Amino acid sequence: MTHDLLNSALENYASDKPEPEIDLFSPKYVKVGAFNIRYVRYEKENAPTLVLLNGLPQSIRMWESAWGTLCNHFNILAFDIPGFGLSKAQESDMSPRKLSRVVIQVLDHFGISKAHLIGPDVGAPIALATAIEHPDRLESINIFDGPGSYPPKMSPILNAVIKFGLVRWIAKGLNKKSVMETNFKTAVKDGYHHYRPTKRAIKEYYDIAFNEQAHRCAITFFGTYPKDLSWIQERLSKIRIPTLITWGQLDPFVFASNADYLSKQIPSNKLVVFENASHFSSEDAGEEYLDVITNWCLREYKQV
Repeated sequence: MTHDLLNSALENYASDKPEPEIDLFSPKYVKVGAFNIRYVRYEKENAPTLVLLNGLPQSIRMWESAWGTLCNHFNILAFDIPGFGLSKAQESDMSPRKLSRVVIQVLDHFGISKAHLIGPDVGAPIALATAIEHPDRLESINIFDGPGSYPPKMSPILNAVIKFGLVRWIAKGLNKKSVMETNFKTAVKDGYHHYRPTKRAIKEYYDIAFNEQAHRCAITFFGTYPKDLSWIQERLSKIRIPTLITWGQLDPFVFASNADYLSKQIPSNKLVVFENASHFSSEDAGEEYLDVITNWCLREYKQV
């Protein structure tokens, strides 16, 4: 049944644009501490450095459509967060604060002293935790489509997973296939207003959504939100890193009201809401997002 789901997604939701012969995002890995980190690297001398994280249930392929434009301006490292995408992890590794320390380990491995950190979706609380605990390593952060306070303003289903251990137990066991299917549909259809992922992305998101260990890690990560998001919320007003908050107004999962709240709490920030973008707003907003993030990292963050 799941292969029928994949074939249906490829037929109905994939972009009709031809894919390049060379797949820049073909998985490659580097050993960092306890993790085999999936990454893509583009080196540009005398340019600001961007570090791109991924969302759930996606991978760094979410940056495919933006890659060419970003490479014109920036030195870039994109990597899959352990436990998400194609970077494997154990359930014991999963929490925003723990994974923020992995961000620093990855920066150290690649010799990056300071960077602009971009955290979408599940990467948002990780980026916030990094800004709180390691401000000296960041020029700025861009967070979007993910929570930074507790309780977050999210869809009822996500709130139930966050709040109730029984729901997480069922999601990992009795109901796991249904949850995996829902995650996959979110990655290829429900998370967008109009953007269409590539066929390579859809195939990769399928493998991620139906990987049992990745699924368990994601559910466990949500279970750490009450503790870690509360910890983050208490420290939002102390963040001194320039913060760009971008969001999709049409996000049905992590509501745009989260962006308003974060903007009121974080001292040095800029808020941009994309009116016609849904949950995966960087892809949905397209050129509009690229203009915002490029101007921010080249000049605007210094003025905030």
